[in-house]
Amino acid sequence: MSEQQTPGGPAPRARGTRRPGAAGWSGAAGWPGAAARRLRQSLRGLRLRLLAALLATSAITLGVAALALLSSLEARLRADGVKAARVALTASLPELRHQIEPSQTSSGPNRTQLRAAALDLTHRAGGADVAVLNGNPGLATIYAPKVNDLNVPDYFSEARAALHRRGRIEHTTPSSLIIAQRVRIAGSRCVVIVDKHLQYVGLAFQVVKRAFIVAAAAGLGIALLLGIGLASTLLRRLERLRDATRKLEREGLDAPLPDDPAHDEIGELTRSFAAMRARLRRQEAARRAFVATASHELRTPLTSLDGMLELLAEDLGPETLDLEDARLRTEHAREQTRRLAQLATDLLDLSKLDAEVGLRSEPLELGELSRAVAAEFERVAGRREVELAVRRPPDACWAAADPGSVARIVRILIDNALRFAPPNSSVEIAAANGGSVAQISVSDAGPGVPESDRERIFERFTRGSVTSGRGGFGLGLAIGRELAQRMGGSLELCEQAPGDEPSGACFRLQLPVSEEDQKAT
Repeated sequence: MSEQQTPGGPAPRARGTRRPGAAGWSGAAGWPGAAARRLRQSLRGLRLRLLAALLATSAITLGVAALALLSSLEARLRADGVKAARVALTASLPELRHQIEPSQTSSGPNRTQLRAAALDLTHRAGGADVAVLNGNPGLATIYAPKVNDLNVPDYFSEARAALHRRGRIEHTTPSSLIIAQRVRIAGSRCVVIVDKHLQYVGLAFQVVKRAFIVAAAAGLGIALLLGIGLASTLLRRLERLRDATRKLEREGLDAPLPDDPAHDEIGELTRSFAAMRARLRRQEAARRAFVATASHELRTPLTSLDGMLELLAEDLGPETLDLEDARLRTEHAREQTRRLAQLATDLLDLSKLDAEVGLRSEPLELGELSRAVAAEFERVAGRREVELAVRRPPDACWAAADPGSVARIVRILIDNALRFAPPNSSVEIAAANGGSVAQISVSDAGPGVPESDRERIFERFTRGSVTSGRGGFGLGLAIGRELAQRMGGSLELCEQAPGDEPSGACFRLQLPVSEEDQKAT
């Protein structure tokens, strides 16, 4: 049944048709908007700006060159032509005056010599037309470049003016320069006319102008091609780096980065990103190791504390009072709290180092400081049956450093040595002068440090492979080295002979010598 138009109302749409703006039209209507967005992005992009900057620079350079060259080129060429004609005429006047002698049969100039002198003047003036007029009694042509020019009436006005003023008359037109020079030749008053044609000036200017325009167009075209190639190459490398950083953001630190071996700013930027990623990966690995180590180290003393406090509560009960066992439990609990305090101290030191808190620099006597710090560990060394031997130098050993930081490093080294030193052995602390540096060394008779661990043990949250279950968080040596470097010194393992088995560990702290000690020496 066909649809009919409703009286007074709009005709119904045929089945299957769509209104403009409906869903079926959205794609057709949307593509111009997407193209416009892409066009705006390309206009804001770096490629177009690089090309525009390169072309603008080239155009400005060519414009300045054209302004400097073409604006005054025609005037300079005309001035050079006029100057050449003047100089040529001035140089030829002695020859015209003195070398032209009268012939034996007639008065007046010798026409053969006159022709030779005129041709020489023509050559000197760059192809100018030269004519000689006799001004006594009236004007008459005695030499002209062509036979049909013997009357040369065009030059009569200039010749009369030169004879009247007894000098040189110049008349310049856009196409020529006319110079009339009064001169006496073989006793006769004569006028030398030099007609320098200047049409070549305009022709030469047009030739140079056309050549410059062609060269400028070629230069702009080459600059455009080079700019497109350079911009495409640079932006392609930047886009690879951008995509890699976005992938790094999505996938994490394990996402690969492009390899750019070029020795330019983009290559350096790529390598800096790679170095930053490697450093972040190391820090992330160290953080995970620290979390694992700290969680284990924290759980152990906390569990021990909980158990010991529970046993202590039983020992102090009214029915099971055991004071001796309670004292033992209390001592063990205190040892665990000291471990927790040490961890808190290490973390606080790391936060200060990361915050780059300033350190003092003042004269410090290392021998006295070594003795004072060693005295703090007498009880610990006695419990572990280890002797602390402080070797003081024969003379005062002064360094320029922060006293608190140096004492902290020495405490780390002595504590580390006491943990690894076997019973009935000794830990030696020695201060010494080493020329431009002052040093403190701490050595023990423990298992030593394997070659593979000599640098690794100075990293944060890293412990050596020879620990034998001894406590520690892998932070002390890292803190000590960073403090030493902040004070302008170093913390290193003492050198050992190649191939020797480790026999104990020796750490050396080196610090700059104070100015007082340098003046004294």
